[in-house]
Amino acid sequence: MREEIVHLHPRGAFHLGERGIGLEETADVVHADTLHAALCVAWATLFDQDEMVAALLRADDPPLLLSSAFPFAGPVRFYPRPLLPLAAAAPLDPAFLRQLKEVRFVSEGVLCRLLGERAYPQAVEAIHGGTALLLADEAEALRAHAGVRTLEGLRFWEVSRVPRVALDVRSGRSNIWHFGRVAFRQGAGFFFRVRYRDEALAERFRAAVRLLGDTGLGGDRSSGHGLFRATFEPAEPLGEANADHFVTLAPVYPPRDQVQALLGPDARYHWLTRGGWIGGATPTPYRRRGVRLLAEGAFLAGRPAALWGGLADVTPEETPEPLPHRVYRYGFAFPVGVSP
Repeated sequence: MREEIVHLHPRGAFHLGERGIGLEETADVVHADTLHAALCVAWATLFDQDEMVAALLRADDPPLLLSSAFPFAGPVRFYPRPLLPLAAAAPLDPAFLRQLKEVRFVSEGVLCRLLGERAYPQAVEAIHGGTALLLADEAEALRAHAGVRTLEGLRFWEVSRVPRVALDVRSGRSNIWHFGRVAFRQGAGFFFRVRYRDEALAERFRAAVRLLGDTGLGGDRSSGHGLFRATFEPAEPLGEANADHFVTLAPVYPPRDQVQALLGPDARYHWLTRGGWIGGATPTPYRRRGVRLLAEGAFLAGRPAALWGGLADVTPEETPEPLPHRVYRYGFAFPVGVSP
């Protein structure tokens, strides 16, 4: 199956809703279920809703698999730190082990070393306050791209809260509130991987991504958030295709008949709770049912060439008005094989 990397070059900041109070929280990752839902709306706008359902909502045979979208900075792409059991022959320095607790992202170079050797390389550099690791040669390339001598203190993406003011229509009184958003330094942004299981849909998929860049991804799009320019490039698959374990780069909703197989004795994972409002071509006042997914970076049992996960039916049980269709959340794994 052919893979492609899609870079999302921001035209502004993003708001990516997280569990919290109001709009104060935002993520620094676009989870694959959010990305898939937005692409469904773009696909239906460009082509036809029935075709979108037939193409993107095939529960038994999806035509493509999406990873979540993670940050990139210049030539360096970052992935979630995999929850891999490390090789016994590669003990970690206690100081590095303490530092590792703060790491959320690893570069593609570090990830490939982990997948192949089950060990962290010796020459790594930490940036973003110790939350991201990259190889020494990747750090050098990133310094050259940014035109700086050191990466210390440099932020390529930043989550922040900005103040806003709401005015009461009747009284004219003001009320301050805060809005969470993630912004990127020039030359940085999001990227995700797509694995085509049906290459006949590749051109339509790219068209839907381009439309999404003009309409916006995430929340507060009416204020200009979430706009981007997309570029596409072919990519070699990561990991070992014939392995019997994998790391997922997308949240996974395992059907009942897969739970025991995926969560074997060696599995390492944590859960991600997902909810939110039902959107579409027009917003609705109804919330999806909450669902728990295996988060990105989970180490799971199973052959990476197989299809893992599924679509979660999150249609509300009761609504004052009937919905025109069932509501689903994307939960297919994006497996990256791990060498035994």
